[in-house]
Amino acid sequence: ASWSGWMLPRSLTVRGDAGARHELPASHQPSAAGTVASLAPRAPAPSHKLLSLSVSTRHHRPRPSSGSNAEFNADDDGAEPTASTSRCEQMAHVGRRGRTPNLYWLAPHDEQLRRHPRFIALPPVEDVVVGHESSYRYVRQHTELWDELHAGRITTGCLTAALGFREDGVCKTLGMGRRGGGDHGPLLGAYRRLRLGTMPTSSGMSRAEEETANAERTRAYNSALDALGPAAPIDGGSDDDDDDDDDPIVAEDPAAGTIGGGVEGGGDGKKKKKKKKRRKKRAKGATAKRDASALVGDATPWAAARAMRCKMAARRGEGGVRMAWGSAQEAGTVARLMLHHPECVCEEVGLCCVDVDRWRDEWGLGAVSVPPVGASPDAIVQFPTSSFGQSSDNRSDDDTAGEGWERLVVEVKNHSPFRRDPSGKSGVFYVDDRTPFETPPPYHVPQLQMEMLAADTTAGLLCMQSATRGIRVFRIERDDEYCAGMLRTLGAMHEEYVLRGREPPERMFSDRDWYFDLVRRTVKIARGATLWEEIPHHARLPGEAYDERPFLPASG
Repeated sequence: ASWSGWMLPRSLTVRGDAGARHELPASHQPSAAGTVASLAPRAPAPSHKLLSLSVSTRHHRPRPSSGSNAEFNADDDGAEPTASTSRCEQMAHVGRRGRTPNLYWLAPHDEQLRRHPRFIALPPVEDVVVGHESSYRYVRQHTELWDELHAGRITTGCLTAALGFREDGVCKTLGMGRRGGGDHGPLLGAYRRLRLGTMPTSSGMSRAEEETANAERTRAYNSALDALGPAAPIDGGSDDDDDDDDDPIVAEDPAAGTIGGGVEGGGDGKKKKKKKKRRKKRAKGATAKRDASALVGDATPWAAARAMRCKMAARRGEGGVRMAWGSAQEAGTVARLMLHHPECVCEEVGLCCVDVDRWRDEWGLGAVSVPPVGASPDAIVQFPTSSFGQSSDNRSDDDTAGEGWERLVVEVKNHSPFRRDPSGKSGVFYVDDRTPFETPPPYHVPQLQMEMLAADTTAGLLCMQSATRGIRVFRIERDDEYCAGMLRTLGAMHEEYVLRGREPPERMFSDRDWYFDLVRRTVKIARGATLWEEIPHHARLPGEAYDERPFLPASG
């Protein structure tokens, strides 16, 4: 109840009587509405009784102009796709080559997402009262404090390892590991983490007082965002033709698929004559708009830090790029899910801790010593319950009187489009068209189930992003029997090995029938996931700057 009582959008208010159906300001309407291919029955209209949109002055930004390439403008012959089509605009870059993959290709910054009126942002960590475990969900992810709270705790980053799912045999069943081979190292890493013990936190306040204080500070922080404009506006002179002489980005040659007919961001490594900064003749249309985007992207406050991360990932090779792409694209995937559903509200969330005592009693786990467990979903999304039921035209007043919100955890899996160049050139990558998963891989099931348990939701959305083909959204229901099995397994590992100071052996529970029941159920849950919808387009946060370059130039 504490979650849903105050976490409502900043511009939405709950009404007890029938009210006008809520509408977003024009500046925050999704830019590509109607492109979702819904694969599960859902009513298209949100509740017309519970919500109404109050008048707000919160950065009513103008819609991005065509010069910012927020939309594709059709050529005279109609060959170019428009934003209302199902074609993902990144598909046009398949086959391009370069040396520094842009990890933030068409991805907003976290601060850009936080300023949207339907996104409930967490305040800075210095403003959070940290004491009981329930307060950890207010701590922003990827901060130093958030990292420290992981000590002595099983979190989703090491959950499959602690369950023994990374071991030989089980690993192959769940589709993990190279060539199906297992690895005992991750289990030992989880064991050593638990041996560290948790970091003590105390605020001197009761749990209820902490919740009240953090809820109020979160509300005040989001109210303060109302007075702010975009974190990185799309304008700023990038559309001014007089600035062309200062453009450091060489115009692209779509026919050649590279910059200047070579490799983006450095060519083939040989010394060549210095190219002119400006072509004698510049093509109109998409090329000009990409040049403008490069100028805007380089001017953002976070451009330098992003460029450094891109360079460091490129030095680590394809694997380094693949790992870095996942976290770099999280905000963009959450934003696209939110923008496509004008009736939903997204919440930023920190470390959610499992109430072990509660579930031990409810599920009859006995005196098993379950270690501290937590999970950090990429977001929590709320939908009005009318969005999932029958059409509003067919509902009576009695049906709508008890409408509320359904909370779902959101877990994002982003798959990098960058591969090593097949020609064998060192340090060269190319954009690949990766086919999306037809069903979720079983190894994602423990993470999503634990996130639902920690956040106390009954279902979750697994958003699997392919850069060139959009997002596939799978809905998975919480399986309490499966969650109880995970806690029982973690408890057995904790009691038999961690508390006794003995390192767990390989395949520690291979002789127990209940353990293989858990493995089989993992596969079953994955196969039973519902393909909820597909979002093929890249909707953008209005008024914000997006970097449309697949590769960074040598100087960036």
